[in-house]
Amino acid sequence: MSSYDFRDLTTEHRRLLDAGGWAADGSQAAPSRPAAQQLVSRGLLEAYRAVHEDDHGSYGVTEYYVPLDVRTAWMNFKSRLPNPPEQAEEEP
Repeated sequence: MSSYDFRDLTTEHRRLLDAGGWAADGSQAAPSRPAAQQLVSRGLLEAYRAVHEDDHGSYGVTEYYVPLDVRTAWMNFKSRLPNPPEQAEEEP
């Protein structure tokens, strides 16, 4: 049993945990600050300051990662959940 609290997670929280965090590399949408801070305050996500450069100069951004022990606990937690029902694909 894990000491991490995975109760009442939103879709955005689960997306962050599944992805292992978030980096400003353009591969996924940025999380909302409140959602990320909720996970940080629970000890499920860690924040760090990163500097990125592009054609317009350099800028600082807060990125997030899920520590390995939390990621392992999250995967174990998910494996104990009942399988969600399959959703029908929407027709165009």
